[in-house]
Amino acid sequence: MLTAVLYCLQFSRELGDAEVERIARTVLDRPFSDLTAEEQYADLEAALATDDWERDLAWQPHDAASVRQFLRRLLARLDALRPWAEPPYRALGLDRWHAYRCGTPLAHVRLRAPSQDVLHARLRTVPDDPHGLRAVVLRLRSGDEVALVAAPLPDGYDAVLLAVAPHRPAAEVTEAFVTHTGCPPDRVTPARRRPRALGGGWRGPLPPGVTPRR
Repeated sequence: MLTAVLYCLQFSRELGDAEVERIARTVLDRPFSDLTAEEQYADLEAALATDDWERDLAWQPHDAASVRQFLRRLLARLDALRPWAEPPYRALGLDRWHAYRCGTPLAHVRLRAPSQDVLHARLRTVPDDPHGLRAVVLRLRSGDEVALVAAPLPDGYDAVLLAVAPHRPAAEVTEAFVTHTGCPPDRVTPARRRPRALGGGWRGPLPPGVTPRR
């Protein structure tokens, strides 16, 4: 957590109130990694309590004393913002990946390059997946939980949004996904079933290894 904060500060010329506010809002609205706000707070508190960071800060424009003072002010600002609202979305890790692999397709999502697309940058390679799939499981502020899944690069720009039953109607969950992640609506297309007369299944491509239950 400390490394993530330092990375965000490396181009900041001054560690003033504006920077404290910026990092506090990042902690609460765009969490680092898969951590909750409380977990991020605890990590920062533990880092501040450590006498010796045992790390080289030569790449930082700010010395250790300045960073420590910044962390104290950051923790104080986070305390002032309690009670904390749920972030718009939070990554949950891939422990439940196997359930989502057989989940219900909600929508197809066209991704941009990871450097230009926050959601694409969140995708992680699924451990031990024979197809090299990439995924992120998200809890939205609405309470919905979804997985965004894509094939490996360089071809994995067509992702699918999946949910595990029981879940709200697909249109409502998809709307919540667009609202809370900020994904442009024009890059999201509802998933549609084929008529049984045409063999059933789902219209549009699904990543390899994604096998929705009928």
